[in-house]
Amino acid sequence: MPQPVSRRNAWEGPSEIDAKKYPSTNLGGTFRVLERYTAAWGTPLTSSKKDRPFLPVSIPSVSMRSKKTFLLVAAVGCLLSGCSSIGKGVTKAIIEKAEEKPTPETSFCEITGPGFAGAADAIKTSTPEQPKTTRLIIVHGIGAQVAGYSERLQRNLVMRLGLDHVDPTVKTIGLVAPPDAKTTAPNVPLGTLRMSRFTNAQRAELLTFELTYADLLDAERKALAFDDVSISGKARADINRQLKDLINSFTDPLAYNGSKGDVVRGSMLQALCWVARGDWDDYPTAARETCSWRDTKRNVIQNDTLLISTHSLGSRVALDTLETVGALRDSLSRDARARAGLQALDSLRDKDITLFMMANQLPLLQSGEPPPVIAKQSDQYCAPNAPKIKDRWFKSLSIVAFSDPNDILSYTIPQSFTADFMDSRLCATTTNVTVSVAKAVSLAVTSMASPQVAHTAYDNDDRVLGLMTDGLGSNQPPTGCSWLKFSEDAATPSRVARKP
Repeated sequence: MPQPVSRRNAWEGPSEIDAKKYPSTNLGGTFRVLERYTAAWGTPLTSSKKDRPFLPVSIPSVSMRSKKTFLLVAAVGCLLSGCSSIGKGVTKAIIEKAEEKPTPETSFCEITGPGFAGAADAIKTSTPEQPKTTRLIIVHGIGAQVAGYSERLQRNLVMRLGLDHVDPTVKTIGLVAPPDAKTTAPNVPLGTLRMSRFTNAQRAELLTFELTYADLLDAERKALAFDDVSISGKARADINRQLKDLINSFTDPLAYNGSKGDVVRGSMLQALCWVARGDWDDYPTAARETCSWRDTKRNVIQNDTLLISTHSLGSRVALDTLETVGALRDSLSRDARARAGLQALDSLRDKDITLFMMANQLPLLQSGEPPPVIAKQSDQYCAPNAPKIKDRWFKSLSIVAFSDPNDILSYTIPQSFTADFMDSRLCATTTNVTVSVAKAVSLAVTSMASPQVAHTAYDNDDRVLGLMTDGLGSNQPPTGCSWLKFSEDAATPSRVARKP
């Protein structure tokens, strides 16, 4: 099991008072670098621009562009680290403003693409006589993660769904590669899967499957650990250290695109297998074992709603693994004996899946990768009565891509990308939700939003959560959002807006 990673670093921490309010911050030293430049301003950074001097006159030799750049880089350093002391109230004001939730009146929210199903579609129609089950797979992104990382997302969703009962038992499976694994070594550990169960009086049921694969990439992270304690690391300036830490976190996507891709996809493949394994009572409370697709149940695939929620690198992992599932089914279909007992896998052809991507990096991670062999042919596989409909992998894969404009590690997914770089047999459609989950803060002659909040706060944004639960179809978009939806004629989009 992955162990919690200490947030402690080599810098002096904040004051005792600030440490209580900002327990995750310990970079007071970073803002002391700025203190001599900000002390002469005389007005808070959050005051109106007309009352605020551009920069202290004590540095007249610096150009305005350089001053703006300095402020921007400084702010990036502080906001990435969550530091909390510039001397009295300046940083406190920045931190508080940057961590505030944006309001519908002041934030950006644009939705472009077709409608999609949400978690509430099945739960709202559940009755004691005909109970409905929704299964949600949760996949994390880069960095060292610990089991339980999705607690905030799960709690926010179940509160919105009216699921007010939780099973006290959290079931934990140590994932193991099957003995006949083709792309990974057999019988090796593949991470951890935690399962939780939420219900209500109408017997509606949400089963969550939280996948943690972070420990599979520990060796790559440790290989760069020397950078913090080397001569260069010790001599590095505070702000530059924070920026270098950000760069060093890219080991995960590099490793995934390299030699560790197969093992991470193997972890996700095992998670998908366990999802279709059976009902809640069919799962062991604690185990370390392999799931075989022969143990999966067809009625689970056919009757239960299947949703996937991913963050950052997890989006690429999930999409690649869904392609692996389709290729696995194709390979087994050529062998009649191998297909015996694999009806659940075969029934995915008629399954609708919604994939919620938060802070995806699909366009970036596609760089240098070849396109799929079968692309730009969705009409051959996915349309009603399509000539190759029996060869499709899923009935539909609705991708909902949430991206904050100020998230430096997130991308919208153009329709051309879906057509060119996603296998046509996925029958994928893409809906882009460009939404400000981080509040922009005015910084003298410039402005910015916290990159950290912009990258991590999707699971706490009311509009994101509303779309995940309610979906988007005949209902209106969330308050403050506008929706440019696809009509039957893709060349004639139409706009629906809901004012705050």
